[in-house]
Amino acid sequence: KKVTPNATLVVDMGHAQTNVTVFKLSSEAEPQQEEDDTNNDDSDTQKETHHKDVGRRRRPMEIVASACHQSLGAGSVDIQLWKYFTSTLPAFAAGCSTTIEPSSKNGQRLLDACQKLKHLLSQLPEGKVTVENIVHDQDVPMSCTRSTLVELCQSEQSALSTLIEGTLNEAAMEYENENGNGDGDDGPTPMVIDSIEILGGGCRIPMFQNVIHQALKNSNVILMGSSSSSNSSKEEMTLSRSLDDTSVALGAAVLGDTSTTTLDNNTQPWVRMKNVPSTTNSFFENDNSSSSPPDRDEYRQQLFHEEERMAAIDEEIARKGEIRNKMEAHVLEMRSAKYGKHASLLPDGTVLDEHLQEVDDWLFSEESDNATLQDIQSKLDSTVAKTNDMCSTYLQAVKDEEDAKDREMEAEAQQAQAEAAAAAAAGGGDEEEAEDHDNRRLPKKRRMEIVMKNKSEANELFSDGNYRHAAARYTKALTHCAKFVDLNPDDLEEVKGVKLSLNLNLALAYFKLEKLEQSLRVCNEALELDDKSVKALYRRATVFYEKKRWDDATKDLKKALNVAPEDKA
Repeated sequence: KKVTPNATLVVDMGHAQTNVTVFKLSSEAEPQQEEDDTNNDDSDTQKETHHKDVGRRRRPMEIVASACHQSLGAGSVDIQLWKYFTSTLPAFAAGCSTTIEPSSKNGQRLLDACQKLKHLLSQLPEGKVTVENIVHDQDVPMSCTRSTLVELCQSEQSALSTLIEGTLNEAAMEYENENGNGDGDDGPTPMVIDSIEILGGGCRIPMFQNVIHQALKNSNVILMGSSSSSNSSKEEMTLSRSLDDTSVALGAAVLGDTSTTTLDNNTQPWVRMKNVPSTTNSFFENDNSSSSPPDRDEYRQQLFHEEERMAAIDEEIARKGEIRNKMEAHVLEMRSAKYGKHASLLPDGTVLDEHLQEVDDWLFSEESDNATLQDIQSKLDSTVAKTNDMCSTYLQAVKDEEDAKDREMEAEAQQAQAEAAAAAAAGGGDEEEAEDHDNRRLPKKRRMEIVMKNKSEANELFSDGNYRHAAARYTKALTHCAKFVDLNPDDLEEVKGVKLSLNLNLALAYFKLEKLEQSLRVCNEALELDDKSVKALYRRATVFYEKKRWDDATKDLKKALNVAPEDKA
């Protein structure tokens, strides 16, 4: 029998669509060029031999079968969870005063929570999340198990199985038709799948990984290590994730120019696709282009301009998002004002609430989705201008209060500087050393009082949402923790516990400020103090989650679960 070429299955399940492809390396080696009888010097001969070896080794990749499902992806799971909770939770049930519409702000909050819950269920058998401020400004807890998710997504699993089995069976048939019978009466030469590559967020979900394994068993192909295509003889193969962004970039470059020139100016395709002419030069060709390859420099310039255009689109989208965030922050700030110190200065009646609700509705409207950058900026400017006109007395009172606080802080700073200078002059030291009166060898009790005072102030600042100043206070408290002297073993353990608590609080403050690198650094410092701290592991997993480092997040969550399996938080 002929040796069966290696075949690979690629399953790419993104957020909104899924692609399945079977490819193999062609069994045809590129023809070796005839020896050149002309007299060349040694260097020329070595260069030409090198080119011959490269051409002889290169084996083009051939796409045997490929299929796409344009409405199946990881986002389908979010939708199923969304439907499940809107129909089962009492807060969202039919007849409730609160109706959750898919295109509304509350609908988006619920969908975001469903996405987080999906990620948790990809790592743990049970997950819990809380949707904040969704029903009458109240939080709604949600929970789900992995088995429930499997039941909810039966149609998605069936669609993926059908897609994979159909592609594999088509590839097997194509291969058998192409290769015919082997040397004898053993029948057609079968296709052997020797590797499986998975990509996309959908393939990280365990139930879809199980579907891939089962679809392989149900198909007509042989898996590497199995004796036949029957289900009973097929061994489960490892799902590989070796394809990364570099692979995508390389593949795009290859497909962008699917031919390479040999020494005799003949071209050989890198990628062969069924029912696609091998003379295809680029996916950027139009109907008026000639069949001859484009000028390489001109082609590169076209690609460069196309990349610039896409970068400009990305920048505009990011800018739109920033302006929308400012608008939403403005709405939230003014809504919370009625609970603040100067609430009595706000307009009477519902005029302010109606104004803010109109802006909120616009943010989640079709008009907003289709708005240009200039339209969104104009909406923000008009919103702020109307609010300033409507709440001028309130805003002036807030500004006067902030100015008074700034003057008070400046006076305190000047007084502290003067006291430090006086202490330096009296003690004969320099002013920089005297700025902190606590550099002396203070007793442990006095030093701990300073630490706890800073921690208490930081906690109060954090509770008020002043995360930046809270982080500064936590940092100052940690600085004082480094100044303890002459501690006995019990005191060392006490200080260690205080430092762990401060690091956990500081990590959370940085996380609230969206300073993920600083938060990660502080989490690592907390784990250096106690590598089994469940709070530190969970907090670092949260940071990894936001940084899209899914595997690292999973490791920390599993370790936390092993340390405290009874902790349901």
